[in-house]
Amino acid sequence: MFGRFAIRDLSILLGTALLWWLSLSAEAGSSAATALSIGAGVGAAICAYNLHEWAHLIGAHLTQSVYVPAKRLISPFLFSYDAERNTKRQFLIMSLAGFAATALFVVAYVLWMPQDQQAGRIALRGALILAGLTVVIEFPIFFRALFGTKVPRTGMFEGPTVGGPD
Repeated sequence: MFGRFAIRDLSILLGTALLWWLSLSAEAGSSAATALSIGAGVGAAICAYNLHEWAHLIGAHLTQSVYVPAKRLISPFLFSYDAERNTKRQFLIMSLAGFAATALFVVAYVLWMPQDQQAGRIALRGALILAGLTVVIEFPIFFRALFGTKVPRTGMFEGPTVGGPD
């Protein structure tokens, strides 16, 4: 069911690793090295985002939540979460799984992302921006569910149509 997304995201991960390796192999200071470093850094930030999304999916799956895969491979989301049929507990666990992944990639990038390389600096800053967006966008929804009585709808999409109509 999610195999095509796994292939997509593993391809992004492998492409990022290749760009990183090529950026280190290119002549320092060259246009090629700069372009490859930018690609590697952005790719690493995208990998962090993907980890966050996969963690949400794992949280949803482990709690036996009702969800459907995104219809389009280019969707930034892996699935659509059914706010009407899932419980508050399921929603909170699904949310916390994504937050845990975000904390994990921020710590890993702070500790191990090489800041003496342009790609590392881009990746870390991208990861910090993504973490900030998580706080600004997802935390309010989480706390509304935590202190409310039902699972909130985000209004970002209608039901099982994440990624747009076929």
